[in-house]
Amino acid sequence: MTEPARRGRLVVFGGQSNMLGHRTATDGAKPTSSLVRAWDNGGAAGTWRQAELGHPPFNVLGNPKGDPADGPANNAALHFAVALAERTGDPVLLVGAPVNGSSIVSWQDESAVNLERLLTECRHALASEEAVAAGVTHADTMLWHQGETDDEGAWMVKDPRLTDLPSYVAAFERMRSTLARQSWWADDTRFIAGELVRDGWLSARNDFYGAGALNGPRDAVVSSEGLGHVGDRAHFDGRALQLLGERMFEARLSLG
Repeated sequence: MTEPARRGRLVVFGGQSNMLGHRTATDGAKPTSSLVRAWDNGGAAGTWRQAELGHPPFNVLGNPKGDPADGPANNAALHFAVALAERTGDPVLLVGAPVNGSSIVSWQDESAVNLERLLTECRHALASEEAVAAGVTHADTMLWHQGETDDEGAWMVKDPRLTDLPSYVAAFERMRSTLARQSWWADDTRFIAGELVRDGWLSARNDFYGAGALNGPRDAVVSSEGLGHVGDRAHFDGRALQLLGERMFEARLSLG
């Protein structure tokens, strides 16, 4: 008797450069799994492929000063997805659209450019034949890493940003309310965020992550204690991104 196909699990991820993976963050383990598929962010013409670093939705830019043998930038969401697939035996479908240098302003509601793009890609991905065949109807987990741009020290960013904590909290709550209205968001969808580099150059918004603002029964914030950076005290190195993804998965287990 043929066993029924395993139901897929959707993992969504967003934020800015540390969720994308800095182009020089090429160290650390780089796992692959035939069970982990990634959406290529092609909109209505988008397709799924085996998740592979260096291809969408991960950072496609190589390190201009590095050895080509170092390969592409690492990514925390990939480590999370591979660990989830290995633990459950279920297919994992990844949809993500993090954007370098993006403020919470660009993620705060349906009209905000980066959240609008992520929601659009989710709609197309979930309407695809592969997602329908995998029985995916809602997100298992959303991964989030963002905040460096909303630090007063990010003078190089010319787009609107929110550098005071109350304004940041209000925008973040608007984003969460928007996510909760999506057809693919369920009562048991987990929301897991990561701290910024500890004592870093652009780590002021760790005041948000350390203030207990993410305190729902399916929320978690993972620590960045001991995680290294690429030398700028802002972007995690590849090994740190690996550990960040592993910590996010441990948080996922704790949330049930």
